[in-house]
Amino acid sequence: MLVVLGGDGTMNEVINGYIPTGCVTPIGYIPTGSTNDFAATLKLTKNPSEACKAFMKMNTRKIDIGFFNGKYFTYVAAAGAFTEASYATPADLKHKLGHFAYVLGGVKSLPAIKPLHLRLTVDGRVIEDEYLIALISNSTSVGGVFNYEESLVLLDDGKFEVALLKEPENANEFGSVLKDVIYRNYNGDYITLVSGSHILLESPSPIAWSLDGEYGGEYTSIKVENLRGALTLLV
Repeated sequence: MLVVLGGDGTMNEVINGYIPTGCVTPIGYIPTGSTNDFAATLKLTKNPSEACKAFMKMNTRKIDIGFFNGKYFTYVAAAGAFTEASYATPADLKHKLGHFAYVLGGVKSLPAIKPLHLRLTVDGRVIEDEYLIALISNSTSVGGVFNYEESLVLLDDGKFEVALLKEPENANEFGSVLKDVIYRNYNGDYITLVSGSHILLESPSPIAWSLDGEYGGEYTSIKVENLRGALTLLV
C-alpha cells in the first residue's frame, strides 16, 4: 500500500503521480491538512494509529478522479469568487488558523470579485450566463461553504456535480444568494446544479482555476472528464 499523510493538496500531488502510471496499489490517506474536504466526505479518521489499523484490513473502494486539461484532481475544480484564497493563503497561516485562514483570504478578495462569463456543455446540455463561482466536484463539502446532502453525491457513479452561483442583478440580492448557499437551496434563482461525466467550459478571457485547493492554471477553454474508479482507496 501507499500511505499519504497530509492535506488535500498533498493528496492532489500524489494523484498526479499515481494515475498516469496506471498504478492500482491501494492508497491509505491520513488527513492532516487545514480543511480536508475529501477525507471528510469519506469519513476518514485523522488519528494515525486508528487509520493504520483500518488500512491493515485492506478494505478498498474505487473512487472517481477528475481529468482537467492534462491534470488530475481528487474532489474539486473551482473558479471564481473566493477560490483564489485556497491557494493564495500562506501555508503557515493555514496551519495556525485552519479553516478560518480561508475565510480571511476570502474576505480580502471581496473587492476584486468579478463575474465570470461561462458557456458550459455538460453531457451535451448547454448552459451560459454570468457566474460568481463555478464548482466541479465529487464531494459532500467544498471549502466548508458548499455542502451537499450525502444522498446527492456518489463518489463512484462516474459523474461530477457542477454547481454554478449566478451573479445577482443588484447588491441587494447578495443576501438572498448567501441564503440559498447556507440553506442548500439548489433549485432557487441563484444556484444551478447539474451532474455530468464530460464537461466543457469556455470563456472569452482566461479564468484561474483551483484544483483541490492548489493553483491549476488559467484557461479560456477546459475539458473535464470523470475517470470512473481510477483511484483505489483504503477505507
